Amino acid sequence: MGDDRDTTALLAACYDEARRIARIVIARDGAGKSFQATELLNEAALRLIGGGPVNVKGQAHMLALIARTMRRILIDEARKNAAAKRQAPVFVTSWPDDPAASLIDIGDLDRALAALEDVSPDHARVVELRFMLGLTVEETAAASGIPERTIKRRWAAARAWLLDFLNGDGQPQLA
Repeated sequence: MGDDRDTTALLAACYDEARRIARIVIARDGAGKSFQATELLNEAALRLIGGGPVNVKGQAHMLALIARTMRRILIDEARKNAAAKRQAPVFVTSWPDDPAASLIDIGDLDRALAALEDVSPDHARVVELRFMLGLTVEETAAASGIPERTIKRRWAAARAWLLDFLNGDGQPQLA
């Protein structure tokens, strides 16, 4: 699906689900001071469609692209505010399966996720689906077509790797 009309039609078909994801991202990441769900989704859609031809492989792939674009928007906003001579709002997120755990700065998470993608794109995709789309293990398995046991293993390994990376324990090894 590389045609702009196909991409736009697919985006329209999954708009309600994408808006739900935007609400989750805003609620979890403390971005409510800067964005409304519709505003964040519309900005992501504009960037996605306006960025040139996109090869989308279905609705799950479209939702993952939208989630990634939303993350980029929040990171850009955080950087823009940090560069300004005023107090920048803090964009943080929590672990999807443990909201009581310590909060993570979204910029730090982005750097860690980029480093994890260099080590294992498969593990990074699971993290992206869990963090940015807010999917459960079962939903992640359904969206990716990967068995739940594999998702659980990848999630556990990726979570441990991310914690090591975020705690500054050097370049951790993926188990």
